[in-house]
Amino acid sequence: MAVSVGRNADWVLPAGPPAVGQLRRLAADFVAATGASDDVVEAIALAVSETVTNAVVHAYDREGGQVGVSCRVDRERVVVEVVDEGCGITGGRYSAGGGHGLALVGSLAQALRVASGPNGRGTVVTMTFGPVPPPSAPPGLEMLCRLAVETIADASCVNLVRDGVLRRFAAEVANEPALSEWLRTAVPPAKPGTATWAVLREGGARLVIHNPAVPRSAGGPGERLNLTWWLAIALPTSGEQPVALWGFGGREGGHPVPSEEVIRSVADAARGDLAQPAAQATLRTQLAAMAH
Repeated sequence: MAVSVGRNADWVLPAGPPAVGQLRRLAADFVAATGASDDVVEAIALAVSETVTNAVVHAYDREGGQVGVSCRVDRERVVVEVVDEGCGITGGRYSAGGGHGLALVGSLAQALRVASGPNGRGTVVTMTFGPVPPPSAPPGLEMLCRLAVETIADASCVNLVRDGVLRRFAAEVANEPALSEWLRTAVPPAKPGTATWAVLREGGARLVIHNPAVPRSAGGPGERLNLTWWLAIALPTSGEQPVALWGFGGREGGHPVPSEEVIRSVADAARGDLAQPAAQATLRTQLAAMAH
């Protein structure tokens, strides 16, 4: 089983009866953490149960196989895919009219698509649900991206944290409206080796400097923005986790890497109550100092 943290999650299990309940619970827990209503969570749980059951019962012969479920948040929607590598649509799994289980899924989802898997092998069932409410944030966070790009960074974003799931709240790329819009909708890259991953788990601040000898993730922010460094900072905590992560960085030919001393100063200032003008003024002062 594999799980990715962020606005995406995926799991793969042997296609046996235990997979039905396990994948149903995993998908429901992920969707609940996005802030979706109980009705949406229940609809996704039932739809996953039906489609995974179909894969378990019909996709494979005696040798068995695997079934996977993936969930992703796409703005105010949740897109769920159930995938197997079994006999496929032509194997008789989806008769005319779709059968009772598929008809039920169609009544629960906003959109439903059943297609053959890669190279015609297996089946991919894609379901869309919603709405997922837009993320809400503690007061004061909306000005962070603007402050960063006005002073010491070429790009910045703020991700809200809820039960370990990241939701993009704001983003800005200096003098690049199209890239700003792309960054606002991009999935936060919370994976091992990134500053975001480290701060999500350990708190504090973490700086990552790009090594040109290491290939970037295709299509990710590092490649798309041509970042040379990125700093992630955990914002005021609630319990054991930060309520938000603030990140900013420099692009090729842009702002230089900040020193450890100024990183500590900005991280300390960011831990204040950013809803208060005094805390905002302190942070602004620290960012201005980094610019010189």
